[in-house]
Amino acid sequence: MSGIAIKMAKGQKQIAISEFFEKNKHFLGFDTLQRSIITAVKEAVDNSLDACEEARILPDIIVKITKVDMKRDILELQSQDNGPGIPQKSIEKVFGQLLFGSRFHAIRQSRGQQGIGITGVVMYGQLTTGKPTHVISKIASESTAAVVDIGIDTRKNKAIKSNQDRMIWEDDDGSIIEHGLKVITRMKGKYQKGRQSVFQYLRMTSIVNPHASITFTDPEGETFHWPRVSEKLPTKV
Repeated sequence: MSGIAIKMAKGQKQIAISEFFEKNKHFLGFDTLQRSIITAVKEAVDNSLDACEEARILPDIIVKITKVDMKRDILELQSQDNGPGIPQKSIEKVFGQLLFGSRFHAIRQSRGQQGIGITGVVMYGQLTTGKPTHVISKIASESTAAVVDIGIDTRKNKAIKSNQDRMIWEDDDGSIIEHGLKVITRMKGKYQKGRQSVFQYLRMTSIVNPHASITFTDPEGETFHWPRVSEKLPTKV
């Protein structure tokens, strides 16, 4: 699939990246409102799992979906992990430039099919709501977390940064978060239950990743937790 995206992108160099995205949403997983929220969660969680595994950290992943505007089908997705975080200078490249066939944490793409990663989520959110994506990133070697809103210049395929800051990042219980990443984005989407759902994707992800702890709060406010059942990280390949 990533090879198809690369080939298509090469043939679309003269048009805006937003136009390319719109024309190829069916390849990228954003062709319906129901599928879009699942794709967004998948990209965020897959990236978190990859980042934690590369840093040899047992993943703690938190996903929350909130209904913002029911009449316009606007949802807010929050995804947080305890991975190594992203250095401030790298955030704009990670979230604000649509790259095909690669992910931001590794040269190899170990999960997923689309190969556009979390930037596709930033793009979709911007195209459907006009809002940037809010990013909080903390690396262990720094005392504060980087905070920034990221949008995409759809003509130049580069990041638009706003509201940059640094802050002490605390968990809900007041403890200091040493390292990790939190991404908050608003997008058009419809949350549904059943076989093809965010809940089902996260449940299956927990089964095939027994070393991960995954917590999910759905739009009705119900929280589900799939605890870690193994302390053994997958072997690096």
